[in-house]
Amino acid sequence: MAIQQFGRARATCGYNVVVAILVGPTIMTSSYSRNQDLWSHSPSQVDFPTGQVDLWKVGLDQPAAAESDDILSPDERLRAGLFHFEKDRSQFVRCRSSLRNLLARYLGVQADEILFEYTANGKPQLVAKQNPRGLQFNVSHSASVALIAIGGNKRIGVDIERIRDDVDTTALAKRFFSQRERVALEALPKGLHLPAFFACWTRKESFLKATGDGLSFALSDFSVTTHPDLHPAIEEIRGDAEAGRQWFLADLSVADGYSASVCVDTPFSGLRTYLQD
Repeated sequence: MAIQQFGRARATCGYNVVVAILVGPTIMTSSYSRNQDLWSHSPSQVDFPTGQVDLWKVGLDQPAAAESDDILSPDERLRAGLFHFEKDRSQFVRCRSSLRNLLARYLGVQADEILFEYTANGKPQLVAKQNPRGLQFNVSHSASVALIAIGGNKRIGVDIERIRDDVDTTALAKRFFSQRERVALEALPKGLHLPAFFACWTRKESFLKATGDGLSFALSDFSVTTHPDLHPAIEEIRGDAEAGRQWFLADLSVADGYSASVCVDTPFSGLRTYLQD
């Protein structure tokens, strides 16, 4: 959920444990990555991400291919046409066409044949007849960057936010964060308050998106760690300190001025990070 959209349905591109991180052929013995240089260029072929998650970074300011509109569904083209500014329309088309092209590569179908359906809480997913192996995905975008997470039969959530200093972080934390998180934020040095708020926000959003519970799961019903430079973790869920252990939570270094996180249902074997050309 973008910060400016708080209080409304969480939307992405118009919709709504220590593990190895695999970066192309490299395996990192770290639980998460904060290095922007670790995003590999798209491989010529992708394999089904059995037991792992592939993260794709999409630059939304790059022009969409001329045929991008053609692979969108009629509903997507209609929604693209509703944007007042051409930049917003172009970013929407770039994000949606990138998602379709990536899913098509994993499923071995044409991008314009991809069909979506929605859970009771509004989370988009692939229709069952196209998805016998249970491919999962999640999308988030902010300003000029989108993240697309794709995994094999694992609940996944991803969130990205552009860090802005015009946000009333105190009021938002009071409204949406748990008491434990608010106390932790207030205890940090003043210079860390802004990055800590956005780290906390994206960590919480990625978890909520992974659960698929939508607005039925209050942001204040669970707590994550708040320090922006220390290992992220889910500290408790509705008072249960053990419940968070089934989830892997990681921060992602995407670009200067952004905060991003991914959350995955464990166990799984690792993350691979790619650039969508």
